[in-house]
This record gives sequence, C-alpha cells and structure tokens, in this order.
Amino acid sequence: MNAAVHQVQVLVARLSPREQRLVAIFASLLGAVLVWSLVVSPFLGGRDDMRREIDTLRGELSQMKTFAAQIRQTEASAPKSGTGTKPPADFSVLAFVEKAAGASLRPESIGSMTPARRVLDADHQESTVELKLSGATLGEVIALLRAIEGERSPVYIKQFSVKKRYDDASRFDVTLLAAATLPA
Repeated sequence: MNAAVHQVQVLVARLSPREQRLVAIFASLLGAVLVWSLVVSPFLGGRDDMRREIDTLRGELSQMKTFAAQIRQTEASAPKSGTGTKPPADFSVLAFVEKAAGASLRPESIGSMTPARRVLDADHQESTVELKLSGATLGEVIALLRAIEGERSPVYIKQFSVKKRYDDASRFDVTLLAAATLPA
C-alpha cells in the first residue's frame, strides 16, 4: 500500500502546478461523489423507505382496529352459552365448512380441506376439518370465520394461524381447524 501511495506522489510531483490543481479538484469531486453515493443517498433513501413502511403499518393498524371493534361487537351480541347448538344426527362438518368457504372465499383461495374424526368418549366424537387457504384477503378470512362460528352453528374454530404473504402484503395464507362435537 505504501509503495502505491509513493508512486502516486511521484506522479503528482512530476506534474505542473496547474495540472496538480486539476488532479486535486478531480480527487475532491470524486471523493464527494463517493461520499454522496455510499453514505448520504442510502441514508436518505432508507428514511424514505421507513416513512412508507410506517404509513403502510399505520393503515394496517387502523384496519385491524376496525376489525377488532367488529369482533367485540359480534362477541357482545353472541349468545352466552358456550355449547352452541346441538347438531342434527346427519350433520357433516366437512359439508358445513365447504358451504361456508364457498360463500365467503374465492375458489382459487382454497388450498385444501382435510376431514378427520376422533373418539372423545363412548357417546361423543369430534369431527374436524383442516382448511388451508392461500392468498386470501383479510375481509374474506373474517367473512369465513363469521360463517363458521355463526350464532346457530355447532362448529367452532379449534386452531387458527395466519401468515402474511411475502409477495403481496394484503393477502394471507391461513390454516384453520374447524371442529364439532357429535354423537357417536
């Protein structure tokens, strides 16, 4: 490194005073451009990106507050008995969830529906349906939850997970497990 610096000093020393001033002006301009490109511009661009991200998150927060108010209103108007209604003998959780999903979602959002059953005791069994959604909007998910856990529905949500899509922040991948306790 010292040898390279020494060679540059020797080359500059050979130049006339006018050429040395021009080389100094060029070096200072080059330094200013590098400082601007590597330090100042990324800093200012990062601030603008952060401002846009903050505005986006504020918008999502206000939407979440609206949905929270709707959920609180729905919970307040829902019947207080925790058991729900008794399902008819020929009740199918899969058919119920399929109907609710068809009414609230776009068909391309539905990834899969997987039914399952397990025995709880001698008189009851739990029938479940795992529903996987891909690219659903928040409004569609809320509509589906309302349809499944309606006022007269024997079906309840046992598990629920939501993941924001990396390619579109307004869409979500959802996995939910709808269940109902049925007579054996």
